Amino acid sequence: MNLFKKLALSVALVLPVAVNADTISPETYSATLGLGESVTITKTVTIEESVTSGVLDIVFLIDTSGSMGSVINAAKTAASNLLAGLSGFGSLATGTGYYSEPGSGLNTDLTTDAVAGAAAINAINLGDGGYGGDFPEEGIHAVKLAAENTSWRPGSSRFVIALGDATFKESDGSTLAGAQAALAANDVTFIGIDFGNMTQTSWGGIDPTLLATATGGSIVSSSISPSALIASILAGVEDSFATYSKVSVDDLGAGMPGVDVSVACLTADTGACVGDSAVGSFDRSISRSFTFAVTFTGKEVGTHDFLTHGLVGGSIVASEKDSITVTGVSVPEPSGMLLLGIGLLGLGMARRRIKA
Repeated sequence: MNLFKKLALSVALVLPVAVNADTISPETYSATLGLGESVTITKTVTIEESVTSGVLDIVFLIDTSGSMGSVINAAKTAASNLLAGLSGFGSLATGTGYYSEPGSGLNTDLTTDAVAGAAAINAINLGDGGYGGDFPEEGIHAVKLAAENTSWRPGSSRFVIALGDATFKESDGSTLAGAQAALAANDVTFIGIDFGNMTQTSWGGIDPTLLATATGGSIVSSSISPSALIASILAGVEDSFATYSKVSVDDLGAGMPGVDVSVACLTADTGACVGDSAVGSFDRSISRSFTFAVTFTGKEVGTHDFLTHGLVGGSIVASEKDSITVTGVSVPEPSGMLLLGIGLLGLGMARRRIKA
């Protein structure tokens, strides 16, 4: 039984169980370079069976229509323990929003403060945006708003998690295609937590499975209790990490303008190296290692401290610290060295002719 299934056994169980974290090694690296000088080292990214060192950004969208009172109360009761469980995946930031009829919207942007995050969930109330007028609710508009207006952190694994018991509808100028495009443009995964009829299109509306499938997410059925809600959300997030197709290394621009960082993939486990990335059909059933040649080039005088990350699908799963000192000694380009050599050779020949 892995970390997150253990976390979901009880609302009271919120402390992470010790497991191996994804890593990038060496954990630190330092070098002194002249202007224009480069050094290349090998970095190894190891992807373990569970994610415990990722960067997660999650927006919770809660259906606030008249039938959702018990679910909202369960979410409020579960809030603190839910965020503690999700923090087992790594650095967590959460925001909130609501959808109903005739209104939907965002309440809070992302915060890494767990107390503030739990308070934001507790601030959502039945009837926010209306109590609903027919079966489908305004989930499409809320999802589009969340994807486009959340302050997503660079390199984060991004989720919109909707809690509801009805299908979605298009409203306020937001369409299914527009919501799908907004999720894709911001690399956001959609997860639906279904409390009864979220996919029941015979009653009208849009099945949010269309959003989940398009983004690599899922629809997870849940009963109405704090512990069940925690288990369902953890299961949905964990499932999104189970398989992956791309591993890479990147400083996400943090080294510039002082240090340029370039990467070439060296080994790709069972996959293949394509440029700067390892690509293939990977899963977290076993630990897997990938190696990369990382080249640092001095661009600006000074000491530059920054993080370089191991990325899965563009999302951070591990980080290490680099410290590169760039001195004022300029290293000539090869063409410059060649010209200098020719010039010195010519000078030497001239001096010999004068002596003769």
